Amino acid sequence: MLNLRDCFRPREEEVASKVIDGEAIIINLANGVYYSMDKVGALVWERVQAGYTLDDMIRAVTGAYDVAREQAESNVMELVEELLQENLVVPSGNGASGTAPVIAIHEDKSPYELPKLNIYRDMGDLLALDPPLPGLGDTPWKEPDESSK
Repeated sequence: MLNLRDCFRPREEEVASKVIDGEAIIINLANGVYYSMDKVGALVWERVQAGYTLDDMIRAVTGAYDVAREQAESNVMELVEELLQENLVVPSGNGASGTAPVIAIHEDKSPYELPKLNIYRDMGDLLALDPPLPGLGDTPWKEPDESSK
């Protein structure tokens, strides 16, 4: 059973992720399955990456979206449990109260949509054979010499 003071972190050695324009894109490098989450799910993923507690994640959701605390709590807990089942996150202990930055409450809250982890298993075999390598983009590639042809 999850506790509101629990913190989670991405399974960094096996998971590559990026949040782009309110959408979280996540790849499990161990099995090649990739995932996406929009809006509320992306907000939760950003909070997971930052080491927030479940309570902090729920407060961020209720501060940004037009949703009751009880529903946000239930939905965030279900989402985090699914992230655990998919081996995308691991527990990182209990957070200390008040360690997270203050969460801004928006005057114009966005309409609430259930956070959903979209799972794409169709590329699993291909990605497992040739997984993307995080950080490889920073490798300085050399152009072949004309003389070596």
